[in-house]
Amino acid sequence: MHACNRLLGTAAAAAVLLSAASASASPDPRGVWIDHTGRGAVEITDCGAALCGRVVWLKDAGNEKACGIQILGNVKAAGTGIWDNGWIYDPEQDSKFSVELKPMGPEKLRVLGYLGTKLFSETMYWKRAPVDLQRCGAKQTTAALTPPASPVAAPPPVKTGPTPPPAPTATTDGEAAAAPAAPSDAAAAEGQSTPEPGKPAQTKAKPQECKVQTPWLSFSFPCPE
Repeated sequence: MHACNRLLGTAAAAAVLLSAASASASPDPRGVWIDHTGRGAVEITDCGAALCGRVVWLKDAGNEKACGIQILGNVKAAGTGIWDNGWIYDPEQDSKFSVELKPMGPEKLRVLGYLGTKLFSETMYWKRAPVDLQRCGAKQTTAALTPPASPVAAPPPVKTGPTPPPAPTATTDGEAAAAPAAPSDAAAAEGQSTPEPGKPAQTKAKPQECKVQTPWLSFSFPCPE
């Protein structure tokens, strides 16, 4: 009798252990999933006591602005292998619906969207994303860490002005020698030659006048040398 009781106790303990192992091995909705359209991927994570999901991959780079938006929110455990009472956002309709999540194995997730009652619902199936999926957030982070090149400033314009006069030449007495003056019109009229710099000016001697006077006229002329 005691042996029979021991056997029954052992069997009950084994059943409890198997039940716990089965519960721990049940699929989990957490992770990265490619949605039913194949155009985006959503990462489902813990958000407090509930689950939430955000877009982490987009097939079309032109939709990069949608990266990071929240798609799922406030989804809570509602039984064995079921998470319910949350919401899902549809970007195409710009509307929120109630949602139920149920993993259908480690690589498949059933997403049930409904409005008020599950009699009016739509069932979608998401598949587990590959581990090496390139997240759109990583591209944005790299771009943010790269500062834009600073524009090169153009050199300031060179101002031109009148040519300054030549500097005076210092003499042996320490005084500045005046620059040679241009010949005046009177000097040119008198036949003076323009001196070269550093040479004394040469003045052409004016010829003497000779006069001849007669009882009838008087005139003068240059005397012969």
